[in-house]
Amino acid sequence: MEKQPRVLKGLKGAGRFTATTHGEGNVTVGGRASFPDVEGATPDQLRDMARSQDPEVLAELTSSPAIPDDVLEQLADPSQETSVRLAAAQTGYAGTADRASHDPSPMVRAVAAYGWDTSEHNRRRLRHDHGVQRFLRLISA
Repeated sequence: MEKQPRVLKGLKGAGRFTATTHGEGNVTVGGRASFPDVEGATPDQLRDMARSQDPEVLAELTSSPAIPDDVLEQLADPSQETSVRLAAAQTGYAGTADRASHDPSPMVRAVAAYGWDTSEHNRRRLRHDHGVQRFLRLISA
């Protein structure tokens, strides 16, 4: 086996194994510096945050243990984005799943079908709801 020189002929100090420097990569992650911290927020602060137009912020509000009932009702309103209503339906607070059982979105109604506080009447109705059944078949396929 023939040894190859570490430095190519004619190039001083430019061998194959010479260390090279590389600049730092320009990487940024998400840019959500102003995303609200809802864990320690007071009910009044949560009410202020509920004025946001950002569906991600509104959905995040539902994770607060101090969310007031009026804000939760506002987030469950059919005028909100489906993602916000879906988050509101999954909170586990009394009345949220039963309210969500009448939502226009089959996705939200499907979540309500398995809520602990959904009335037996609404649970039966959702079992025969074609939109809910179609959605459940879609996600289980």
